[in-house]
Amino acid sequence: MRLLRQIRLLLLAELRQEVRSLEVVLTSAFFSVVMIALFAVSLGAVPSDAQVMTVPGALWLSVAFVGALTLTRVFDREREADTLRALLVGPVDRVAIYFAKAAIALMILLLASAVLVPGLIVIFPGAAPMAERPLFTAAMVVLGCVGYVAVGTLFAAGLATGSGKNVLLSLILHPLTTPVLMFNLVATRALLEAHPGADAYLGRMAAVDLVLVVLGAWLFEPVLVGSGGGSKPARGRAGR
Repeated sequence: MRLLRQIRLLLLAELRQEVRSLEVVLTSAFFSVVMIALFAVSLGAVPSDAQVMTVPGALWLSVAFVGALTLTRVFDREREADTLRALLVGPVDRVAIYFAKAAIALMILLLASAVLVPGLIVIFPGAAPMAERPLFTAAMVVLGCVGYVAVGTLFAAGLATGSGKNVLLSLILHPLTTPVLMFNLVATRALLEAHPGADAYLGRMAAVDLVLVVLGAWLFEPVLVGSGGGSKPARGRAGR
């Protein structure tokens, strides 16, 4: 319960900061609209039978770019104000920081997906099955974004200090998240093709997400402390 309380307090602080500036939210929404416009111009004339292969790639490629944009900003406040070490020595469990940062990144990514998915359905007739099965589509998008954020938040923590490391994160994030995105793409294609085993993909995505979240939470402390400047701050006593 103490850990949940810490996550809630950190998440509320992150939300207050985002509401004040809306920088990342507005940038992600604008980028999503731009991606939809680009797909409409470049792929709008693709025949309906070929759109089954086009739509999954368009969706998860957009999620990858919006996610990279979001994750490069997730530790920016700590880096710009040089407060990362203060956060490390505070009475807060490291895993609470991980879940709070991952949750705010996930929220922004899901807001962008709420723009992307309807836009793709409007543009591509082949994406109609996504509208016909909204609950499946929503669950698939949420699970896909959770896996992406679980990996991305860990490596964002590893590059949380130093100038120019946002560029490095963008370079390493896409190769590291490609397996997750590929699995999401296969699940989306199964949905569009009305594959009889499409429902099983949700269970597999949930299992993959569980593994990634557990690994991310387990590795987050050594990764974050290692990026904090080489010192070993005292562990938070909360929850002990």
